[in-house]
Amino acid sequence: MSAAAMHTAHAATAPGAPRPPSLIRRLIAWQALALVVAWLALASVMTWVALERSPEDIDTRLRETARIMAEAASGPEATLPARMQAAQGALLRITGRDLLGIAGLTHTRVLNTQGQVLYRSSDDVPWPDTATDTPSNPPWHFHTQAASDGSVVVQVAEPGTLHLGALLPVLWLVLKSQLGVFLWHGLVVWVTVRSGLAPLRQLAQRISRRRAGDLAPVQVDRLYAETAPVIHELNALLAHEAQRLEAERRFLADAAHELRTPLAAINAQAHQLLTEPDPAARADAAHGLQQGITRASHLLTQLLTLARADAAAQPAAPAAAHDTLDVADLLRNRVALLVPLARARRIELALNAPEHLSARLDREGLCSVIDNLVDNAIRYGVAGGSVEVTLGADGATPAGFIVLQVQDNGRGIAPEHRARVWERFYRIPGTSEAGTGLGLAIAQRVVQRMGGTLGFADGLDGRGVGLRCVLPREPLAGPGVLPGTASTEKFE
Repeated sequence: MSAAAMHTAHAATAPGAPRPPSLIRRLIAWQALALVVAWLALASVMTWVALERSPEDIDTRLRETARIMAEAASGPEATLPARMQAAQGALLRITGRDLLGIAGLTHTRVLNTQGQVLYRSSDDVPWPDTATDTPSNPPWHFHTQAASDGSVVVQVAEPGTLHLGALLPVLWLVLKSQLGVFLWHGLVVWVTVRSGLAPLRQLAQRISRRRAGDLAPVQVDRLYAETAPVIHELNALLAHEAQRLEAERRFLADAAHELRTPLAAINAQAHQLLTEPDPAARADAAHGLQQGITRASHLLTQLLTLARADAAAQPAAPAAAHDTLDVADLLRNRVALLVPLARARRIELALNAPEHLSARLDREGLCSVIDNLVDNAIRYGVAGGSVEVTLGADGATPAGFIVLQVQDNGRGIAPEHRARVWERFYRIPGTSEAGTGLGLAIAQRVVQRMGGTLGFADGLDGRGVGLRCVLPREPLAGPGVLPGTASTEKFE
């Protein structure tokens, strides 16, 4: 977890800070929204079905209603209104149109054989003058039916369209029936989500009870499919931090150990320089003091270079924009600086490189790689031996790779030591040459940061050892191994 994320999480839980959004409320809100949308869809369908009535359906219903009402109208005239109202109410309940209230009524009129009106349910209907007249208001649908005994004639009428206001009672009834479902569903969701998130609360409690610096893996009573990725990533982060802290601890311990020797020598030589009366002995002490200071300065330079390489290789480090440089010209200049060291050790230093080879690379990092590889080959070579530096391009396009190879014909590196020479401060047992054991570690770290690979190759004439460095000519998105390339060894 980054420092910004940790600060945000701490600020969210600090006293007085606004409470973060609740997952439980979020889930209940989504469930409630789904129910509301379902109710609106149901209301819309009901409204559309009620308003979009076909004339054929209305006429069919009127014929059936008229037949039933005609039979109910047969009988004594005194009880006709009561019989008609009872029959009409029964039809409304059977068909479910009583939910529409007045708008659901099928209006009825009863006439005797002389055309006199014996009963009518409403005066607002534009009834025809007689049972045989054609209605004058087309939006209304009419049907006439005589009773089976021929005593009366029944006319039924219904409007062809309904107003939206007539449907509001139905919609309100549906809404009231859904309110209980809403409340019950919300309670069920709240209980299930709260119990379902209990493992997360348990995980948070266990993390809060941990002591500062405790990087042991987080353990839970039961692992779930939803919490497993969180715990896995958290434990991976803790393991990574534990490894980083252990590497830093070892680095500091090794650095202190390596610095103690040159500092002790400097202290001894300085004491001798101050107390020795013999001029020759004092000159030797001054020379030794200078060598000790040079060794300590070189060690500190290597440590700082390694620290910068580690910092630049962190994922949070921003990628720097590099200018195009001539790698061949830079290599010639760096090798020329090491010619005096090669002459002092009587080693023939050769360079094979094209006249020009451009690439967009980190100049400081590339110089560090060249210096460490060539310096190591010269320093640990044999007197009278050879060191050959070769530069080439892999691929003709600007997006290809450059290949830097340093070979010698010295003592080489035994296979059992090759995996460890990349470790900080590691020196092959029996090595007498002065050194810090950081050169190859620095070179590998810088090469990885630049998105390249560094591995072993064959030495010269079948002897010694070679180191092959492959770097992209264009910067990659981030540090890592080049696609399609791999070193000959797998290193940590």
